[in-house]
Amino acid sequence: MIDLRELFRKIRENGFSEVALNSRLSRVNQVRFSNNSKDITNIWVENQVEVFAATEHKYVSTVVKDVKSADAVIEFMKGMIKRIPESSVFKGLNPIPQNYPGDSAGNIPDTDEHEMVEEMISAAVERGAERTAGLLYRKVEETEVLTNYNDCSFETGGYEAVIRSFRGEETGQEGIHFGPGSRISASAFRQIGKSSADSIEFDLPAREIEPAKYKVILSPYVIGNILSYASGFFSYYYVETGISCFAGKVGEKVASNAVNLEDNPLDSKGVGYRICDDEGTATRVNRIIENGVLKTYVHSYSTAQRSGSETTGNAGIIYPVPFQLELLPGSDRYERMVSELDHGILINNAWYTRFQDYRNGVFSTVPRDGIFIVENGEIVARGKGIRISDSIPNILGSIRGVSKEAKYVKWWEEVFPSLMPYVQADDIYISKAF
Repeated sequence: MIDLRELFRKIRENGFSEVALNSRLSRVNQVRFSNNSKDITNIWVENQVEVFAATEHKYVSTVVKDVKSADAVIEFMKGMIKRIPESSVFKGLNPIPQNYPGDSAGNIPDTDEHEMVEEMISAAVERGAERTAGLLYRKVEETEVLTNYNDCSFETGGYEAVIRSFRGEETGQEGIHFGPGSRISASAFRQIGKSSADSIEFDLPAREIEPAKYKVILSPYVIGNILSYASGFFSYYYVETGISCFAGKVGEKVASNAVNLEDNPLDSKGVGYRICDDEGTATRVNRIIENGVLKTYVHSYSTAQRSGSETTGNAGIIYPVPFQLELLPGSDRYERMVSELDHGILINNAWYTRFQDYRNGVFSTVPRDGIFIVENGEIVARGKGIRISDSIPNILGSIRGVSKEAKYVKWWEEVFPSLMPYVQADDIYISKAF
């Protein structure tokens, strides 16, 4: 174990005036499976400390991974701080003493991961899957953030389940996260397996989708993917560096009235739960978009000082980031959204999101694992080989309906921990994937 206070003392004694230490002691259990059978179990235990240290207008950031390397890391930091130029953007760590809400999420439930995997596999097979593959993580992370001004401790983690179901050439997927405040049950994991096979249940003809603008229904994974990749645009750091499509738009309409977007790290049902940011500021629920109007960027203490605002409790070790986005549910039902779609496309998942123009939010992403053509409220055919080629402002501005149903979704690095509903959007440009 790395003694956090001893490390803090040593760094201060070596000439650094402000220090933020982020200690993480984590235990990760993984069960991996393929072809309907469990393949391997892994356990990782890791203790590391992310170090941010400053002297007036210079700062360095590094990681201490074990006690033996601490002195060498400090010497490295001392050498680096002499060589780097002064920073015009660092305005210090948050000096205001914080009141934390209390780590009331409770302990991560200790269930049998092997049993939960078996529940997912059997439910998918019962639904029609010929093969399944995926993994289940159980993560427990004890975090402490220690600065000159504050000391914050909390436990986070939970379960992350990922499963893909296969039948012939058709595939379906599901990726759900359960935070420390969630109730864990066998039925919840059965539902994950069942949902992964929903998109391969139907025998439908394949049909080409011609490039054009369409009405689309985006699943929680698709809108979660798009908003995950766009999340940096809400950071004041991105605004300052000229790569946010929301620069200068606080108080302006940036989405349809149906869009209400929050960053909610205090929602303990998700694995993005945390009670303080990386500089010890207490986190809070931040309404980023309200009825389509951009209300705020996310800030650290330094970006708030530079912009004449206040920190939102979103400091990363270098720049502010959202921790757990939640697109608030609407009044529609998913089934009703489909039944009222006269001619459009239902998209279940999207991968490989890439931006062609950050400043204007222009991107493309490749749908897979369930593309369905809807006519007169009925799913009539499968599509394939398409790409969503549009922009973040147009996607948000075109949303006409938001479902009551929402999922705590996370999918590898494609979808960050978030709570997302289904959305119906008009005039979304669909092109060929290749």
